[in-house]
Amino acid sequence: MISDHSFDSIIEIFQRNVALFPDKLYLVSRYDRQGRRTAQLHRYTWAEADGIAWDLACALYSLGFRQFDRLAIFSPNRPRFLFATLAALLVRGVMVPIYPTSKAEDLRWILEDSEAKICCCGSRELLERVLEVREGLDTLEQIIVLSPLEEEYDDARIIDFNELLKIGRRNQDKRAALEGIVKTLENEDMVNLFYTSGTTGRPKGVILTNRTTISQTVIISEMGFRHDDIWMAHLPFCHAYGFAADFLGCSYLAGTMTIIDSLDTGEVRWGLSTFQPTVMYSVPRLWEKIYLQINTLLGERSRLVQRYFKWAVRAGSEAYLRRQQQQKLPLGLRLRLLFSKPLLTLVKKKAGLNRLRLCGTGGAAISRDLIIFFGALGIALYQGYGLTETGPVINVNTPRHNKIGTVGRPFPGVEEKIEEDGEILVRGPQVMKGYWKNPAANRESFTPDGFFRTGDIGFIDDEGYLTITDRKKELLKTSGGKYVAPQPIENAFNIDPYIEQVVVVGENRKHVAALIVPAFEALEKWAGERGIGFRDRTALVQDRRVEGLIRESVDRVNRDLAGFEQIKKYRIVDQPFSEEGGELTPSLKIKRRVIDQKYRKLINAMYPAETPDLAGR
Repeated sequence: MISDHSFDSIIEIFQRNVALFPDKLYLVSRYDRQGRRTAQLHRYTWAEADGIAWDLACALYSLGFRQFDRLAIFSPNRPRFLFATLAALLVRGVMVPIYPTSKAEDLRWILEDSEAKICCCGSRELLERVLEVREGLDTLEQIIVLSPLEEEYDDARIIDFNELLKIGRRNQDKRAALEGIVKTLENEDMVNLFYTSGTTGRPKGVILTNRTTISQTVIISEMGFRHDDIWMAHLPFCHAYGFAADFLGCSYLAGTMTIIDSLDTGEVRWGLSTFQPTVMYSVPRLWEKIYLQINTLLGERSRLVQRYFKWAVRAGSEAYLRRQQQQKLPLGLRLRLLFSKPLLTLVKKKAGLNRLRLCGTGGAAISRDLIIFFGALGIALYQGYGLTETGPVINVNTPRHNKIGTVGRPFPGVEEKIEEDGEILVRGPQVMKGYWKNPAANRESFTPDGFFRTGDIGFIDDEGYLTITDRKKELLKTSGGKYVAPQPIENAFNIDPYIEQVVVVGENRKHVAALIVPAFEALEKWAGERGIGFRDRTALVQDRRVEGLIRESVDRVNRDLAGFEQIKKYRIVDQPFSEEGGELTPSLKIKRRVIDQKYRKLINAMYPAETPDLAGR
């Protein structure tokens, strides 16, 4: 998996592309050049983006932003997020991304802990949130607003982005000094400070150096990226996965990046239809929603078409699996594929997937059946693995080396081993320098010989492929002493059309149970088709026919589980788990402790014979 390219820094990659492809299309989004979100598409070439980045760098330098200073970016995806990032790096500074959905206490903590000198806010609303927590933030000297300010603020520390550009153009004499500064960038310089959206405690700052970031480029030759690729950036740039997969990935060989500023299903559908990307990296939940969307569309067609599609998918799946084993396709299968192609092509076109040639999935486990389904459609979906602390990617399946059900082999230079308790340990250039100002966390997270403790449980097979089974801290131990991994059980429901979320419980309990959130849009449609009336969602989930529908799904999953893993009881919840409700992190990971506390009465009701002490209270 050795790359044909070597780089010194992100800036070197970007500058090389500007020199080679100045007039090539780089960015496309709905944000115009004044920073307003519109209904039209707006475009930037590589040279135009470079010019903006240099103007911003000159402005930042004139405002007193210096080497190793931190620039926080509190914004959803948009071109100005990337321009601000590039500008900070041109000054040899550090980019500190903050989720736009962060709660006030986390926002204040990150700004305070990172000692951010400047904060870029994506909108007036986000500006107001920063102003609410600004008191006492002594290091925060300037706030830049990426959207046009409709009214003036009586505060010299607040600057409109467009005004900042003017400042930069008036200070072009600073560019010569900056060109010299950026050349002094060293491997161990911190370039990104990503804060984890941990399921417990305060977010921790992860120091990603120039070395850890550039080490991701080893994937270039193996994945086969091209200059004519179109990327659809919809994962948040404020997450290490989105930043690496889209911003860095598109930059390796000067592709074109189309930007979506939301993970909303409707927005992603619009993006797929409008941009028709060739490369897309995403999370399992999006691939699951696309799968459900395809099946919903087919559900509206005749039974003949549905049977035709199922037959075509079976043929495509068989061919995909044979190709993965490098087996020849029998004549009969090749004929079935020939007759399948018209329908599968039409389905992909309707879903906006017709030009996808290279796709990745990460951030969580994905169903093996889902990978095979997309493979049947002719869409290669490669699973990888990593954490914010590992730069982020350290394992990946590739077109040449792909093993379904695993997260692939490690990157070159990455060492992996399995601890006695099953925890995955990793060492290599992709691993973070450490946690920012947190020596205690560093001592806990690294072994004496320098291996990082990932917190994930897994195993490495004879061919070197890694399989993840669960998070170490999330393993449940029943009162009978059996260990249960909740994530594989929860993931088994991921492609169920009537279930949105499942949280498995059972720590110190007699048996495993679950809280289940229905996919309400699909469930309400199902109820309407059967004449089931309901006044609200609470009444809907209490209907015996709905309970029977969910029971069928639970029974289906239980059939593939060992007896001690099976869900013996469950409760249907009438509100989705959400970040706003406190049950999910900004990266949509489950906060099990919060759910255990918030739904304690409901959980205890599934264990009526157990005393409070046995229930761990």
